[in-house]
Amino acid sequence: MAKRSNATASETIRVTVSAQSARLLDQLAARGIYVRNPAEVAGRFVDEALQKFVDAPRLKLDADSE
Repeated sequence: MAKRSNATASETIRVTVSAQSARLLDQLAARGIYVRNPAEVAGRFVDEALQKFVDAPRLKLDADSE
């Protein structure tokens, strides 16, 4: 199956993860659940985490309620 092209531009960065995390990324890549290699799996996780970070919160905390 051909890889779908990304609708947004991408940029390569270098990150360091623990040996345990690297093994988990290898395992996920081997299962083909996300993508085909550990770097792409890691990229997906980073993208998802950043998306959650920038999404508007569902609830607001009222500073006066404390």
